[in-house]
Amino acid sequence: MESIVIEDVQLVCHVGNTAAEVLQRLQSGDLPSMNCELVGGREVPVARVNIPLPPPALPPFATRTNALVQYCLQRLDCAPLQGVKPERVGVVMGSSNAGMEEFHEATRCGTPTDEDWQRLEPGSVAHFVAQRLGVRGPAYTISTACSSAGKALAAAARMLEAGVCDAVVAGGGDALCRFALEGFHALQLIAPKRCEPFMLNGGGINHGEGAALFMLTRRTARHGDIILSGYGETADAHHTTTPEPSGTQAAHAMRQALHMAGLHAADVDYINMHGTGTDANDIMELNALTATFGADCPPCSSTKPFTGHCLGAAGAVEAAICVALLQADTARLPQVAPSVSPSGYEHINFSSTARRAVRCCLSNSFAFGGNNVSLLLTRHD
Repeated sequence: MESIVIEDVQLVCHVGNTAAEVLQRLQSGDLPSMNCELVGGREVPVARVNIPLPPPALPPFATRTNALVQYCLQRLDCAPLQGVKPERVGVVMGSSNAGMEEFHEATRCGTPTDEDWQRLEPGSVAHFVAQRLGVRGPAYTISTACSSAGKALAAAARMLEAGVCDAVVAGGGDALCRFALEGFHALQLIAPKRCEPFMLNGGGINHGEGAALFMLTRRTARHGDIILSGYGETADAHHTTTPEPSGTQAAHAMRQALHMAGLHAADVDYINMHGTGTDANDIMELNALTATFGADCPPCSSTKPFTGHCLGAAGAVEAAICVALLQADTARLPQVAPSVSPSGYEHINFSSTARRAVRCCLSNSFAFGGNNVSLLLTRHD
């Protein structure tokens, strides 16, 4: 039986420059301090990537988002593309900001050019990757806010399952963006300090930036392969920015992913929660986990207090951390948890250790508009 196999993954974010490095730092607590950004007259922490990035690409692809993506692309193992016709290789990316920062800088300096408008387009991220790889299969960007990159991985799996492509490069990228920071500030959702998911203390989010790229193929899995075993996508149809409080559709996305993989709730060893630090999102996710797992919730945590919320790239960044956890063959988890379980949710398991070496991870991304995606990643043994 053929599976959607993750042949390689590359990651860059505030915490580190590879998925394995990020996981090790999240496990050990050896984590960098955040940078500061002036927003709304106050300094707030942001999770900036502080390493040198590749030189800007030629217009219309010269954006920091694409520089983050290029950093990963230069390190991605493209051996699976050997012998594959260029028109049989797809690219699906997730991005929210794309070239928004560069576009606004251009508008400050005068009238935007055609190239400035092209940089603004989210589609430019996927087209940049396709151009760099020299491939001619389907190439597009999904832009559904915080679920973008998670949905890009699900879309890539569908292309492989449908036989449209023999290989797909998928993932996401987003750079810090003044427009997005000010927008979240206007919604009163920016945390004045490092965010505290699930503390339900009226806090907010920390913006971050980063990119993650996956090389996906469809073949018979071998021992040790990491597989995208299932995915679920739902929508609340409730409110533009506030999730439906019961988490009904978020829970349905998790159940869809489990059903597709032929697994049960008890098979999940770790959940990377969306966990933004905003009460509305966190309460919804706690309710969704309760509806899905009941009193027997597997260990879970949100990694956003240290990676920051990478917006359109978040789903890929966090899935990459899950891949590293599965490859590490360990029960030690990326432990970023509240000091106490929130009242009424004492059954939610914030343990730092799984009950066994992790073989199955669930990664959640829940976006504005109630746009939900859950990815189920497993290790083939």
